Amino acid sequence: MLLGAWVTVVTALVLVVPGALVGRRMTLPWPVAIAAGPPITFAIVSLFTVLYSAIGFEWNAVTALVALVVTLLVGWAYAALLGTRRLRGLVPDDPSDDDPPLTRRATLPLVGGAVIGGAIIAITCIRPLVKTAFAGLGNVSQVWDSLWHASSLRWIHETGVGSALRMGELMNYDTHGFNYYPNTWHALGAVLFPLTGADPVELYNTYSPAVLAITVPFGVASLAYWLARHRFDTNRSAVLAGTAAAVSALFPSLPYVEIQLTSVPNAVGVSIAPIAAILIISAVRDRRRVLPAALALAGVTATHPSGLILAVVIVALWWLCEGLWRPAYGRLADLTTLVLTALVTLVGIAPVVAGTIKVSDTNELPFFDFREESVSVFNALGQAAFNGTIPLQDHYPIWGLIVLTLIGLGVLVWMRCWAGLAAWLVFVLVTANSVVALGPLTYPLGAIGGYFYNSPHRLTFVVAMLSAAVAGIALGAMALGAAQLVSRLVSPEPTQARSRSARWVAPTAVAVLLLVIAGAGVWRYPSDAQIASKQRDGKFVGPDDLVAYHWLERQPGVRDTLVMNNLDQGTGWIYPVTGVTPMFPFYRANDFSQRQRDLYWGVSQIGADPHVDQIVRDMNVHYLIDSPPSYWPFQNGVPDPEHGVQGDPFLSLREHGAPGLTPVFRRGNVTIYRVNDSVFAGADQASG
Repeated sequence: MLLGAWVTVVTALVLVVPGALVGRRMTLPWPVAIAAGPPITFAIVSLFTVLYSAIGFEWNAVTALVALVVTLLVGWAYAALLGTRRLRGLVPDDPSDDDPPLTRRATLPLVGGAVIGGAIIAITCIRPLVKTAFAGLGNVSQVWDSLWHASSLRWIHETGVGSALRMGELMNYDTHGFNYYPNTWHALGAVLFPLTGADPVELYNTYSPAVLAITVPFGVASLAYWLARHRFDTNRSAVLAGTAAAVSALFPSLPYVEIQLTSVPNAVGVSIAPIAAILIISAVRDRRRVLPAALALAGVTATHPSGLILAVVIVALWWLCEGLWRPAYGRLADLTTLVLTALVTLVGIAPVVAGTIKVSDTNELPFFDFREESVSVFNALGQAAFNGTIPLQDHYPIWGLIVLTLIGLGVLVWMRCWAGLAAWLVFVLVTANSVVALGPLTYPLGAIGGYFYNSPHRLTFVVAMLSAAVAGIALGAMALGAAQLVSRLVSPEPTQARSRSARWVAPTAVAVLLLVIAGAGVWRYPSDAQIASKQRDGKFVGPDDLVAYHWLERQPGVRDTLVMNNLDQGTGWIYPVTGVTPMFPFYRANDFSQRQRDLYWGVSQIGADPHVDQIVRDMNVHYLIDSPPSYWPFQNGVPDPEHGVQGDPFLSLREHGAPGLTPVFRRGNVTIYRVNDSVFAGADQASG
C-alpha cells in the first residue's frame, strides 16, 4: 500500500505542477492554472513526444524536463507579447470584477474536497489489489485493453519512443506497420519509472487510479464552480466545487467501472474535458486565455478524442443557451474568439488528426453495438440518468445519489443555468440511445456516442460527472444554508457579534460536511472496491502464467530471442511482466506479415515443414508458450472457417505435439516448448 500511496503522490505532482506552471506563466490566476494543470501537462507531453520522435530524441524524465523548460519560455514570450501596447486591448479593463480572487477560507474547502475525493478513489482502487488479488500490486487484469496499457508503459520506458504515431512498432514485432494510438497518458506514466521504483505491472495498477484520483475531482470541481457562478459569488462557488470534488468519489462510475474495464485513457480524457471547455468559455471574456485554453483542449484531445467531443458539446450548448444572449464584447467578436481558439487547437492536435485519418480504414467505432432491445425506453432513460447501465445493474439504484442529483438539477433551474441542464440532458439521451434505440433521435445521438464506442459505461461516466457536480452543489448549498440559519439562531440581531459567529459557523458546517462525505466513502468502499477490482481472478492470465513467465525469463539467452505465442490467449503479458519479447505483444496486430501467418497457423508443423522451420530460424524463435483458453469463444476449439469459427491454431500442438518442439515447462494449463536443435541444424544441412 505504501507503493500505491507513493505512486499517487508522485503522479499528482508530475500531472499537475508542469501544466500549472505553464498556465500561470501564460497569465492564468493560480487557482485556474492549477485546475488547468493536467490538460496542459498532457498537451506538453503530446507535442514533445511527437517532436522528439521526429528528430531522434528519446522521451524520458530528463527530456521531459527539457520540454517543460521550453514550454515555460514559450509561455514567457506569450505573456510578454500580451504586455505590448498593440495587444493590451485583449485584456479586460479589470478582470477581477468578473471573477474576484478566492479568499483563504474558500480555498481550504476546495482543496480539502479535492484531497478527500482523490484519497477515496485511490484507496478504493488500490487497496483491494494489495489485500485480496493474487500477486498483489503485480496482479494482472483479465480485461483485453489492460495488456496494451501495461505494455505501452514498459515499451516507452525502454525505447524512449512516446509518439502516438509510432505505436505500430509495439503492436507488430515483425512489420512495425503504422498504428496511431492516443498515447499521452502512457508517455507521462513512463516518466514515473525512475521516480517510483515500480515495475511495469505495479505501475500500471497504481498509476491508473492515481491519475483518475486527480482528474475526476478536478473535472467535477471545475464543472461545479462554473455552474455555481451563475448565481453564487466566487467564494461560495469554491465551497460548492470542493463539495462536488469530494462527492465525485461516491459515484460508482467515477471511476470504478473504468478501472475495472481498463478504459483509463478515455476516462482521463473525458474527466479533464470540462476544464478545457470552461477555460475556453472564460477566454471569450478574457482573451489572454486563448492560448492556454487551446493548449488545454489539445491535451484533452491527445489523451483521448472522446474528451474533445465532450468539450465541444459543453461549449456549443453554452453558446446556444447563454453566450448568444449575453455576449461579452458582441456576438461576432465572441464567436471570433471561439474560432481563433479552435484554430490554435487544430495546430496543437495536428498529429492526432493525421494519425486518425491514416487509420480511418480500420476504425471500428461504427460497428460497436451494446443495445438491449428487451429494455424499455423508460428503463433505459433511468439507467442512463442514474448510474444503472452495464455493468452496474446490481448496484442500481443508489437512492442517496439519485436524490442529490435531482435536488442539484432543481438548483440549476433556480440558477437558470440552462447550458448545464442541457449538457446533462443531452448525454442522458446519448447514453440511453446506447442502451436502446430512441427512434428518430438514434442517428444524431449515435453520432455523438460513436466517439465513446456507443458504450453505455463510457457514456455513463460523462453523465455521472455532471450528476456529481450538481449533487455537490446541492449538498454544499444545503450546508451553507444551514450555517446561515445556525448563525441567525446564535445571534438573531445583525450585530458585530453575529459577524464573529459567522466566521466559525460556516467553516465548521463545511468541515462537517466533508467529514460526512469521507464517512460515506468508507460506507461505499466494499461495493465500489468490488467494482474496481473485478476481472482480477486469473481466468486467462493467472498465477501459473506468472510462474511460467519468470521461469522463461531465467533461461540463458532468452532476451536475445523471440518467443512464439498465441495472441488470443493474452500471453503477450510476458512482455510487461518480464521484458521478454513475444511475437505478439497484444491480442491483435496490425498488418500481419505472411511469415507471421504461416508460423502462427503452422506451429504443429515445426520440425516437419521446411518452410515453417525456415521462418523459425529467420525470426530466431527458440521458445513457444501455450496457455489456453483464448479470450473470445470463437477463438477456441477446432478451426472451422466455413462456419465462421476461427478456432485455436495451437490445439493440434496441444493434442499431438510437434516434431521440432520439446515441452520443457508445465504448470496448470501453461506449457513452454523449446525449439529443438535439429530445427536450427537444418539450416546447416540445407546449405551443405
